[in-house]
Amino acid sequence: MIANFFKKSTPLAKLSILILLTLVVIINIFPLENFSLSFFLEKLAILFFLLINLYLIHFITKRNKLIKENIYDIVLIIIFISMFPQTTFYSPILISHFILLLAFRRIYSLRTLKITKEKLFDSSLYIGIASIIYPWSIFYLILPYTAIVTFNKRTIRNVIIPIIGFTCPIFIYGTYLLLTDNLILESSPFIFNLSFYNYNSLLLLIPIALILGFIIWTVFSTTIKIITVNNELKNSWYLVLIHLIISILIIIPSPVKNGAEFLFLFFPMAVIFTNYLQMVNEKWFKDVFLYLFLAVAIFRTYLQFYSVG
Repeated sequence: MIANFFKKSTPLAKLSILILLTLVVIINIFPLENFSLSFFLEKLAILFFLLINLYLIHFITKRNKLIKENIYDIVLIIIFISMFPQTTFYSPILISHFILLLAFRRIYSLRTLKITKEKLFDSSLYIGIASIIYPWSIFYLILPYTAIVTFNKRTIRNVIIPIIGFTCPIFIYGTYLLLTDNLILESSPFIFNLSFYNYNSLLLLIPIALILGFIIWTVFSTTIKIITVNNELKNSWYLVLIHLIISILIIIPSPVKNGAEFLFLFFPMAVIFTNYLQMVNEKWFKDVFLYLFLAVAIFRTYLQFYSVG
């Protein structure tokens, strides 16, 4: 039932998406204590910011034909947010991820023949800006080069352009710090944390176990079907898989281990899970898939309020 409802991008389905996201924000982000007008306006701004993120993600997936005519990707992102509400609390990751979405929009569009050099420069420029805000975002510089190879854009100029685009904001930011006497070289900006003790909490352990289990389950079967059947998506799919691997590599050393770091996984997971749902013929299984994620999100919210209470 739920899978069939979101199978088409209808006005009613889009309205339901807005209501669902609003409920997630109200339940997970709006605590009753310490409520004030400034707090309300701040969280309202987060809601609008999340809506912009959702629109941008859906634009990337639809424009580059990463998914078919459905809104499973948006539904999954909202469920992921409810499973990891900390993703809306930690500003460096939240802002960095939004800027990275602008980079992803240009990188995935490299499948076409239009303005290749501009897309490579823009995407690496965005990655450079995101790396200033959250240094581990530098790993995503691998994506433009993956796209160059995947979409057969291999030229000397195309290889050099991402380096130039990436270093431009870094150079400008470094110059600003030098001129304002704020340039400190005593320690590396790449602070890492290899302790996963926080993941022992049920609030994180259950959703992490679920998404990792389904990543392992869906990646192999979906990849085999796409490579053997869907030639149109095949090249972009390789890029999605590298995107997934990079996101996991960023999570591992992340100094933040409260669930906010999983925001980097949302985009590739949404694309992979959506394609998996599109290939499943049994309607009941699609419903079970979505209801299971929804149930874990609700149970996680219950645990949060129970532990707080």
